[in-house]
Amino acid sequence: MDWLASVLAAHPRATDIHITEGAALLVREDGALQEAGPAGDRAAALEAGLPPEKREQFLRTGACDSAFSLGGVRCRLHLYRACGRRAAAVRLLPSLDGLPPDGDWDWIEDTAALTDGLVLVAGPAGSGKSTALARLVLAVSRRPCHIVTIEDPPEYLFPSGPALVHQREVGIDTATFASGVKEALREDPDVLVVGELRDSETMAAALAAAETGRLVLATLHSGNAAGIVGRIVHAFPAEKEREIRALLASVLRTAAAQRLCRLGSRTFLLREILTNLPAVAHLIREGKDEQIPSYMEMGRQHMRTMKQAASRLLWKETLSADEKETIRRLAGG
Repeated sequence: MDWLASVLAAHPRATDIHITEGAALLVREDGALQEAGPAGDRAAALEAGLPPEKREQFLRTGACDSAFSLGGVRCRLHLYRACGRRAAAVRLLPSLDGLPPDGDWDWIEDTAALTDGLVLVAGPAGSGKSTALARLVLAVSRRPCHIVTIEDPPEYLFPSGPALVHQREVGIDTATFASGVKEALREDPDVLVVGELRDSETMAAALAAAETGRLVLATLHSGNAAGIVGRIVHAFPAEKEREIRALLASVLRTAAAQRLCRLGSRTFLLREILTNLPAVAHLIREGKDEQIPSYMEMGRQHMRTMKQAASRLLWKETLSADEKETIRRLAGG
């Protein structure tokens, strides 16, 4: 993997590397793709380095996900075939010891202090959901408890002590996210971490786990915090809506939706936060999701909308008029 170290040295702000047999090596730095030399046989080398189960999956299906560490850099790998050629997308994850500053430490600490319920982190691909989840897990792991994660693949590796941490990989340690959650309930967990709520079966398992008194941390794709409610509710048949709304209103503790705004070499995080106060729980239960943002605007217990997050960022940072407009547009304002 000397080639990867060389790429990182030449592109210190790189977030992704794209490799295609017979094509140039591409690096995403500051949000833009640029050439970084020939790809050579690096895709074949990545295939050869896969665990046996992952290599068999790649040969059988034409795609697989894995992860590996190189020095202090943790890398998420997606290996696939395109027009018969091997290709790979490598995501470079920040070191746990060197995560960039986060402006919501109070929310992170208060959330990590929870002992039960459901905590959700949402956002589009590449919005930092995995990093936010890692921050929460690290904060939880400072207390003696049993943490079980279900991931595909494990992106960050969490050390045990004082918490006992077991990280299970979908496809190797458990068949699916849903089965991993159900199995974890027999493993005496205090905290369950679900890499992604992809389908109704996994959502149902996570809700049930939270209902049993465990703390469940999970991510899912949703554009905003209030939309998380609809994203979960509408994953189930219409006849189950009232049941799912009642359960979600009962177990949800907090939800955050975030976006990353890249301005040249600088990257800013916009995060809106929903706290499930009694009034919010009532709205969830009654299906009045459109009224939730009005409660978020009140700012109680960490709550804020994306527009308020953008306003706070504009107040704190020195930005040009064009940069301010970019942030406002990203926040929907």
